Amino acid sequence: MSFRKMEGDASDKNIAFMLQDDEADGPYYHQEWEGMKQTTPIISGGMNALRLPAFFENLGHSNVILTAGGGSFGHKDGPKPGAISCRQAEESWKEWKAGKFGDVSLSDGIIEFAKTHEELKGAFLTFQKDADQIYPGWKEKLGYTGESSVQAATFDWAKKAAAA
Repeated sequence: MSFRKMEGDASDKNIAFMLQDDEADGPYYHQEWEGMKQTTPIISGGMNALRLPAFFENLGHSNVILTAGGGSFGHKDGPKPGAISCRQAEESWKEWKAGKFGDVSLSDGIIEFAKTHEELKGAFLTFQKDADQIYPGWKEKLGYTGESSVQAATFDWAKKAAAA
């Protein structure tokens, strides 16, 4: 089962729910799992704090193992704030789920949380492409007016040719 950039489709979500119980009615037959132990999902591959809340919402929980190398080490303020931003993303999702932000969308709840949590706010500034896609209007809502503090890498093709 997978979400976002990984392979899979919406029907995978149904399979995930079927696996939660010891028996389930599948699309074609009744399946008994005979006490098979459950496993913990591992989230990997392009994850960062901005993608986590929607992932948790799709999954229905946040009981996962997260391996977000780029999402932590790529954070504009370094790996520790990057890891903290991932934890704050989970906290923000839980608070949104509990209704702490009122009747607002998940995106707006996460933005509201980021206003008072610098590491999560830093994730918006670091992963702006994801921020633009997942959180429309985030720049205005967070009061951001400048350029990205993390510029895209450039490659000097002339220097490479001269070295060859």
